Amino acid sequence: MVRISRKNHQYRVLVAMAIYVAVLLVVWPLARSAATMWLKLVYALAPVPPILYVIWLMARRVLTGDELEQRTHLIGLGVAAAVLSVYGIVSGFLAASNVWSPDWSAAALIWIFPLLIVVYTAVRAYAARRYGGVACDDTGLSKEVNFLYLATLFAVIAGYLYWRKGDPHDAGLAVGMAAGMFGCALVVTLWRRLRKQTPGE
Repeated sequence: MVRISRKNHQYRVLVAMAIYVAVLLVVWPLARSAATMWLKLVYALAPVPPILYVIWLMARRVLTGDELEQRTHLIGLGVAAAVLSVYGIVSGFLAASNVWSPDWSAAALIWIFPLLIVVYTAVRAYAARRYGGVACDDTGLSKEVNFLYLATLFAVIAGYLYWRKGDPHDAGLAVGMAAGMFGCALVVTLWRRLRKQTPGE
């Protein structure tokens, strides 16, 4: 399996996420008014292929890395899996006891993949620093830019849902995602500035 550069990897992920947002805005809403069950399934699952492609890119990145890179990736994935397991258990109990409405239960499921990406990225970066960094090509977009890109995508979704669909519930979910991604960008920026100002770094 040929290794792709970090810049190429990030470019592919960003394109896939842009396609995901476009499908989510244009195709996915058609599922509610589809005439047949098969058409409803096609529309409902239309956003899944771009996400599967991103997962495949992540797996390829891990498999083509050296042992140190693989170790940091697997640490990130392991912690992310543990966090998602707790998230799933808590969400399941809240849904089963009718504390959450069905709408909120569905929203909780949609958060799983973004939460996985955020936790994995943060823990993997921490593990890489702890092991002295990963000696690989480091030419690519900064983490701040990636988070800001995702924040922009979710802000576009929120705007579309609110102004075109008049759906404050779904728009609120997208606003929350945008705010979360923007917060991650802010935390990474502040963390890097703090490290630069710390003597001995």
